[in-house]
Amino acid sequence: MALRPIGAIWGVLALVALSAPALAADQYPSKPITVVVPYGAGSLADLVPEVIQPALEADLGQRILLDHRPGAGGNIGSDLVRTAAPDGYHLLLAATNNLVINQYLYAGKMGFDPLTSFAPVSMIVDVPLMITVNPSLPAATMKEFVAYGQAHPGGLNFGSPGAGTIPHLATEILGRSLGIKAVHIAYKGGGPALAALLGGELQFMFIGFGTVADPVRAGALRPIALAADRRLAALPDVPTFAEAGYPNLGTPGNWWSLVAPKGTDPAIVTRLAAAVRKAVTSPEAQAKYARFGLLPVGSTPEDFAARLPGEAAKWQKIVAELGLSLE
Repeated sequence: MALRPIGAIWGVLALVALSAPALAADQYPSKPITVVVPYGAGSLADLVPEVIQPALEADLGQRILLDHRPGAGGNIGSDLVRTAAPDGYHLLLAATNNLVINQYLYAGKMGFDPLTSFAPVSMIVDVPLMITVNPSLPAATMKEFVAYGQAHPGGLNFGSPGAGTIPHLATEILGRSLGIKAVHIAYKGGGPALAALLGGELQFMFIGFGTVADPVRAGALRPIALAADRRLAALPDVPTFAEAGYPNLGTPGNWWSLVAPKGTDPAIVTRLAAAVRKAVTSPEAQAKYARFGLLPVGSTPEDFAARLPGEAAKWQKIVAELGLSLE
C-alpha cells in the first residue's frame, strides 16, 4: 500500500477545514430554525414574525419555530441566543430595547453588550407610536388632550408593556415635551396594558396601533394622533403630530428585527436577510402589516448594522436624561 507524504496529508486536511464553513453555508438550512422571542406571547411579539413565517418557511425549506423566552426586559431571551452556537439555527426576534436601550437601562447588570454580541440580519418593520385614549377622557384632538393633561397634573394614568419599554420611554419624553405630568403603570405585556386601558384604569397609552387595532376599529378606544411622517393607511382619519399642530414634537418609535449570534457565517446571514426581505416585501405581508400600522423594512445586514450605533447613542442620552435605571 502506497503511503502519502505527511505534507500531502496535512494539505488535504487544511483544504477540508477551509471548505467546511462554505459547505455548511451551501447546505443551510438542513433542519428547523428556532427564533427566540424574548417577550411573552401576544401583541406584536407574535404578529411581526407570524406574518412572514409561512414565506420564510417556503423560501428556506425548513420550519420556523417561535420560542417565547420572556423576562428581565427581554434580556433572558437575548442572552439565550447570544450564547447559542453561531450556526444559523438559533435567532433572536429583537426589538429596539434588546439591541440599543437595555444596556443603558440595566447598566452593568446585563453581562454583555448587544452591539457587539450579535450579527445583525435584517430590520423587519418600523412601528410608529400613536396616542390612544379611553373614551371617558374628554379629548378628541391632540390639542384637547394636551390642554387636559396640562390642566390636570398627575391626573392621567398611562400604561406600557413594561418598565423601560419604548411605550414607557416615549411617553415620558412626550410628557416632558408637552408639560404633562402623568403616572406610569407598568404591565407584563401589551395585552394586560390594553385591558387596563379598556377598563378605565388607564386614561391613555402611547403605543403602536397593532396593540390597540381591534378596539380602535370597534370604537372602544379613541386614536388621537400619530408620531410619524405620514398617516397610516389603516387610519386615514388620524393625523400625524405635525398635522395636529405639533410639528416639532419628536418622539422615538419602535422596530423589530432579526439577529444571529456573533460569529455566524456571513453567507448564512446574507441568506437569511434575503429571505426576510423577500417575505416582508410580498403583497401579502405588506397588506397584513398595513392593517396593523406596521411599516415593512427588510434591510440588508450592512444597512441594519450601520444604523445601530447611532440609535444606541440616541437612547443612551435619553435614558440618562430621564434618570432611569432598572434591576
